[in-house]
Amino acid sequence: PDPSDFLRAANEVVVGEVEEGKFVTMAYLTIDAGTGELACASAGHPKARLICTDNRVLELGTTGLALGIADDQHYDEAHETLEPGSAVVLFTDGVIEASRDGELYGLERLDRLLAEHQDLGATELARAVVDGAKAFAGGELGDDSAVVVVKRTSS
Repeated sequence: PDPSDFLRAANEVVVGEVEEGKFVTMAYLTIDAGTGELACASAGHPKARLICTDNRVLELGTTGLALGIADDQHYDEAHETLEPGSAVVLFTDGVIEASRDGELYGLERLDRLLAEHQDLGATELARAVVDGAKAFAGGELGDDSAVVVVKRTSS
């Protein structure tokens, strides 16, 4: 299904299942392996990043209410093309909320790291993101962190 339809349906299930005050964040992407067409929607999850071959980092500008908070939600989709050599990066808030002396790692540092390491493979780029956040925080992250990188290597 399209990302917006999937998240809308997932929310209808989750809203009746989770305890009051609890919620689930989720990002959902589809990528056409032949054309590189990408569609992305988010339910309270940090916005995915698209690293272009010219080292620009684009925010996939969608966000919606986390799953389980309220019914009848609509989730917008972002559409881009994953060109050969470009990558899409998804991550949890534990990465950007890594902190040192009250300062957050944040999206600006993440985007700079992604641009500087655009040439890495998917696994190495994911590791560089986690390592960069850990280094900023002084060695360990205070929250769980997950990073998923999908890199298009050919047309």
